[in-house]
Amino acid sequence: MEPNLPLAQKLYFLGIHPEKGGIVYRSHTAMDYVLLGGLLMELYLSKNIRFEQKRIVVLSGTTENPLHRFMLDKMSNAKSPKRISRWINKFYYSLNYIRGEVRQGLVDRRLIKMEPKRFLIFKWEKPIVLNKQVLYKLVDQVKDDIMNGTGSEEEIIMLSFIEPAGLLYRLFPDKYQRKTARTRLKEMMVSNRVSKAVADAISASQAVAASVAVTAATASTTA
Repeated sequence: MEPNLPLAQKLYFLGIHPEKGGIVYRSHTAMDYVLLGGLLMELYLSKNIRFEQKRIVVLSGTTENPLHRFMLDKMSNAKSPKRISRWINKFYYSLNYIRGEVRQGLVDRRLIKMEPKRFLIFKWEKPIVLNKQVLYKLVDQVKDDIMNGTGSEEEIIMLSFIEPAGLLYRLFPDKYQRKTARTRLKEMMVSNRVSKAVADAISASQAVAASVAVTAATASTTA
């Protein structure tokens, strides 16, 4: 995968339609929550936090990443460890800033641009892919990891977000391939024999992904 691209940026990049721009339909509702889950996993991988019984414990507030610092500052001020889903809901209120920072990271890498849009009195910005070669390479790598497996800690964690993000339809348009991919993902999460460190990361990732899926599903039914 693109080695220098953080997890949340990879997930967002995968969700952009390569030709039309914008987030693909099936990922539109879930993507915001998946970004929050991806950022929590970035903090886990950088050993800033750990997960205990589906709660987040802050280990270190030291980071050079402004977005990570924003999240760590809020979590450090909590009187006691809160559930993963609780933090996802809390950070949702800061989504404009968080999403903007994730997008800006992709803009700075010249992978996307933000195109201003307007309809009547409504204004927004639409992400447009600039470097399709990098996107297609990332798509191919993710598909290969799903079908053939991977021992990389970060890649296994990322794969745990593919279905909650609604990205299986984007990666595997054919329903039979999609069914196989879904089975492979489940097998990978359950039976992958890896080191304890990777197994712990998978367990933590699944907890985040489960919270993301439930929260996004609730949002879609109440919208």
